[in-house]
Amino acid sequence: MDDVENIKSKVDIVEVVSSYIPLKKAGRNFSGLCPFHAEKTPSFMVSAERQAFKCFGCGEGGDVFTFLEKMEGWGFREVLEELAKRVGIKLKRFEPTGQSRVREKILEINKLTAKFYAHLLTKHEAGEVARQYLAKRSIKRPIWEKFELGFAPDSWDKTIGFLKSRGFSIDDLSVAGLAIAGRKGFYDRFRNRLMFPLKDSRGTVLGFAGRLIEEGSSVQGLGSSSQAPLRPAMRGSEGQAKYINSPETPVFNKGSVLFGLDVAREEIRKKNETVLVEGEFDVLSSHAAGVLNVVASKGTALTDKQVAAISRICESVALCFDKDVAGDVASRRGIELLDMAGVGIKVVDLATYKDPDEFAKSDPLGFKKAIGASENIYDYLIESALRRHDASSAYGKKAVGGEILPVLSKISDDMVRAHYIGKLAKVLDLEVSLIADALSKRSNVVVENDNLESVFSKKFDLSLEEYFLALVIYAEKVPKKIIEFLAREDFANEHCRALFDFMRSAIISTSKRRGKTHKAPSISQIVSKAPKSLEEFVNNLYLVNLSPTFSDNEIWAGELVKIAERIKRQSLRRQLAKVSFKIKKAEIEKNEKVVKKLTFEFGQISRQVKEVFKW
Repeated sequence: MDDVENIKSKVDIVEVVSSYIPLKKAGRNFSGLCPFHAEKTPSFMVSAERQAFKCFGCGEGGDVFTFLEKMEGWGFREVLEELAKRVGIKLKRFEPTGQSRVREKILEINKLTAKFYAHLLTKHEAGEVARQYLAKRSIKRPIWEKFELGFAPDSWDKTIGFLKSRGFSIDDLSVAGLAIAGRKGFYDRFRNRLMFPLKDSRGTVLGFAGRLIEEGSSVQGLGSSSQAPLRPAMRGSEGQAKYINSPETPVFNKGSVLFGLDVAREEIRKKNETVLVEGEFDVLSSHAAGVLNVVASKGTALTDKQVAAISRICESVALCFDKDVAGDVASRRGIELLDMAGVGIKVVDLATYKDPDEFAKSDPLGFKKAIGASENIYDYLIESALRRHDASSAYGKKAVGGEILPVLSKISDDMVRAHYIGKLAKVLDLEVSLIADALSKRSNVVVENDNLESVFSKKFDLSLEEYFLALVIYAEKVPKKIIEFLAREDFANEHCRALFDFMRSAIISTSKRRGKTHKAPSISQIVSKAPKSLEEFVNNLYLVNLSPTFSDNEIWAGELVKIAERIKRQSLRRQLAKVSFKIKKAEIEKNEKVVKKLTFEFGQISRQVKEVFKW
């Protein structure tokens, strides 16, 4: 047995998944809210028997290796090492796949590049301009060393040259996002910038963000290359973005990263709360002020993956943004995602300060107090609306309701929603029933729209054939008679046809071999030997959360018979359509002999369609 199979045999996927999200028993499986997308009702299923998971909402699925790859953004090798530690297995020599080799090479390049940038900032004369810039921003050395900041020199190819000298090709650097192709060759993506390594929760460098150094800086020590491919280097000139990030790579996705999470993770766990800011300097200044449970969304709207990362380690988030949360659509979307993930949401009042960076530097004690006094998001939004609109007038009430009702309609918890319906009614001096009715009308519209969009993508949208096979797999033993009633050709779906044919052959052949007095193998024993090509399909059928009423054998058998009949009827109708087509063709060709034969065949099939299946 190789390392992978050995680890799989010893790792319990339910235990691994439940260390990230709460799971509840759901029949023979376990269910929970999907960590890969925001949802209000569980569609994420885990099977201990199959050691597999599947989200019937977003479609993500796989084994324990896939789960950790998606949750942590790790490569296969990283997952292998992590699981080997969990079960106490010493790994043999491991040969990574092509994709794993690419990931590992990029991670190696990123790690080396981060050290190169950090060396320039901390020890090289070229980094003096960045050190002066950090001093100007009141960021002291212990803080920027804590986050392993660096400096990208004002040169076209110094980073490329350094990495090529370490054995990496220009193609490697291009894939890693550190080299850009120009008209005269490749050049460094990051030049004359303060560099922020962007890491996962374990501290692995996935990419970089670079902040342009202000105008008037000078380059010392390294100089610029004579091979400038496009134009002279611009030191803060117009046309360059203040911040640039690594592009999408096999290891980096901006929407998955929270700057500072690796440093703040333990403090977040300790306080059970994340202070969420927008920019890197907000994080640095917060740490300098003694607020250590801070991460940055990097100025973008919160994503499903960022919310999932937060919800795994704490139950509360304090939003500390430098813009009006009440009026920002992107912020509202983030609030909805956090609420769906079951995270409590608060808002920090920045008072007269423009951003957390300024607040933390100007008044560290006041900044701490403001975080401690943060207000529940829904109270904040109502108060914000009341400050901007006259709630004593009819139009003022309409304006406040127009802002707040859409927010309240998204609250996933019934009790919390009811509380704020009551509060809104009180502050607007209206009957609770009026607010509830208005909210109900809005929610109905939302539900209708959601249904239109989700018919083919949410919950357990199974075909009739898939549903039948899920019912078959649900039981330990299926009557041989119902298996014989259907044929391979009755299944239109390729996977359904292949799995049914495999099970049917196994059940019938075993029955003949053992005789009626011997116990037949269980369905789980049979499907465990199904072809490898059907493994994922079988896993998905196992993970379907069928109604608990099917634990009653009589109810289950009745459903199985009903669905089997429908599949047979559909199959016969398909056969009728084919024969009908052949009859028309024969009639056109005036082949009376063939027409007669096909007409007889058509009649036989028609009688089968009308027959009632009898046990």
